[in-house]
Amino acid sequence: MKLRLTLLLSLTLLTFTGCAVNDFRVSMGLLSPYNAAVETFKQGEVMEARKQILAIPKDDEDYQQAQKFLKDKVEPARLKLLRYFARKGKKEESEQRWAQAEEAYSTAAGLSKSPKALLQYQAEMSLKARKLRAQTIYTQRVEEDEIWISWYDHYNPPKGLLGDDKVFDRARGDLYESIEERAKRAWILAQKYKMLDVPEMAWIYIDSYLRLKPGSKEAQDLKNAMATAIPKNFGLTLPSSKKKQSVLKRPSLVKVQVNKKDVKDLMKLEEWQKAQKGAQMLRRQGDPDADKLLEVTQKKMANLALKAYTKGNLAFRLEQIDEAVKAWEEAVRWMPREQTYIDALRRGQHIQERLSALKLEESPAEKDVMIEE
Repeated sequence: MKLRLTLLLSLTLLTFTGCAVNDFRVSMGLLSPYNAAVETFKQGEVMEARKQILAIPKDDEDYQQAQKFLKDKVEPARLKLLRYFARKGKKEESEQRWAQAEEAYSTAAGLSKSPKALLQYQAEMSLKARKLRAQTIYTQRVEEDEIWISWYDHYNPPKGLLGDDKVFDRARGDLYESIEERAKRAWILAQKYKMLDVPEMAWIYIDSYLRLKPGSKEAQDLKNAMATAIPKNFGLTLPSSKKKQSVLKRPSLVKVQVNKKDVKDLMKLEEWQKAQKGAQMLRRQGDPDADKLLEVTQKKMANLALKAYTKGNLAFRLEQIDEAVKAWEEAVRWMPREQTYIDALRRGQHIQERLSALKLEESPAEKDVMIEE
């Protein structure tokens, strides 16, 4: 309960940072709209600062000063960031890092008053990322399905046993149930991606369903509908048979035994991640104390992550962006799947990048590039 309350307070702190806290202070009369815009600008939120300045009425006492700040500081910074992210998009595109290029072009478009071309670049990168994502999943899915299907003829009684051997019959039934469950999951995922309007992924999973359970008219109709909805020239390539066979090769497994003393020693050294892995191995070995040790390591890592996250929030409120990012990186290191920490880190890194970009010296050629004007 205490942990949840602390997390709630931390989330509240994060909510009232940056523009949100500025808006709150303006509404309470603690900060003028102009000064709020200046503070927003200092955090690298150039377009938000621009929006705040443009909202200042002409009869406001700070109107002239705000317009000067807009002309002398905000607009030059906006154009500089626009050029930076446009260049970054091109660089990422040349290296075929489609998702990173898409993000850079998206950021550039958000900084532009005429973003039509940038949005087109973003759309192109989005399509390339979708293709890469879909082809990779498709290849993996086909290879996995082929392996499952290749096992259909297994569990046949060998010479020396009766043809209706009960043990082999039960083993065969277990395999069929596993395949049925895989097909069921494929159907569910196909329906989910259809609802999310991601037709290529819906097509991949319904194709998998038909591979495992051929002959379903309903499934075939869905596959046809999704094929029609997929963008033109999307093109998914069926993996080669050579690659399929390579998946059948299994790496040799090295059995590693862990004892409780090893885990407790790691805990004393505060090597919590290693201790967690050790506790997980103990559980697989059937140790009765493994769950208790695992609970201790998980609780400790959660507390360390929350402490780092809260530290990052406080640093962010004090406009110590580098310190905030460093703390949030630590939080993610302790709890890499906690979305709250991931989102905070990503936001901090974006602001950090913008502030760093504003400090960069541009060459005359870079300054002369006309992206929107």
